[in-house]
Amino acid sequence: MAISMTGFGAAEEQWASWSCQVEIRSVNQRFLDIRCRLPLRFQTLESDFKKQIKTICTRGKIDCSIRLEKGSGEENLQLNPERAQRYNELLTEFEALSGRKVSVDARDLSSINIIEENNSGEPPEECEKVIRESLAKALEGLREMKVREGQAMQNDIQERLSSCANILNTIETLSLDEPGRCRERLQDRLSQLNEGSKLNPERLEQEIALLADRLDISEEVVRFRTHLEHMNDILVQSEVGKKAEFLMQELNREVNTIASKSSHAGISQASVEIKSELEKVREQLQNIE
Repeated sequence: MAISMTGFGAAEEQWASWSCQVEIRSVNQRFLDIRCRLPLRFQTLESDFKKQIKTICTRGKIDCSIRLEKGSGEENLQLNPERAQRYNELLTEFEALSGRKVSVDARDLSSINIIEENNSGEPPEECEKVIRESLAKALEGLREMKVREGQAMQNDIQERLSSCANILNTIETLSLDEPGRCRERLQDRLSQLNEGSKLNPERLEQEIALLADRLDISEEVVRFRTHLEHMNDILVQSEVGKKAEFLMQELNREVNTIASKSSHAGISQASVEIKSELEKVREQLQNIE
């Protein structure tokens, strides 16, 4: 099964007042390159996380970002003592001057930043569990996207390979007329060169046979069909990219030989159409693991 090298996965999990956000991006690259950005306290776990990522990705450039943030909540509130003391002095002075008692509630204290959130401090070791859970969910999302895009590319590749097979049938049909066309061309040319003299029929047949043998593309056609069958077999395997790239080289070699052997305009045009389809297949294969 074809799997795309391009994908994205994200997840967010909570533990106590801490939240963990994981984002994983994968793009095309010939070899596997994994880069992780972790909170300072958990950087020793980088090798473990890379092993986990390798269970999903075998090729491509992978960027994994893991962030821990302390959320808001009553347990994170703290008193700013310096600010509280200063406001208390001002409030006492105001009451002495005005002769009125002033009541203050929690909302008032928050609005003047006497009570504020405490976002300081390192995440505790217990956050490791939530990091692993978030990473697992993000990797699952990445895998699903890679599989979904890979299936779409596999369908496109199979359609183009089927188109190549149909065009090859046309080439094979046109090639059946090549010996007769060669005979006519050779007879016309020899007649022009030997006006008034009689041609040796046996020698003519020998020359035609040699020419037909040089122009014969039956072997190339058979090999091309065999490579197409192998390509379809590879597309349903777990690892596609490298094997398919090798077969693409062989397919291009065969169609180039077919085009060079024939002088038939229809075969030449059909060969160009196959090359166009193979180029589009090659571009798709660059996105597959």
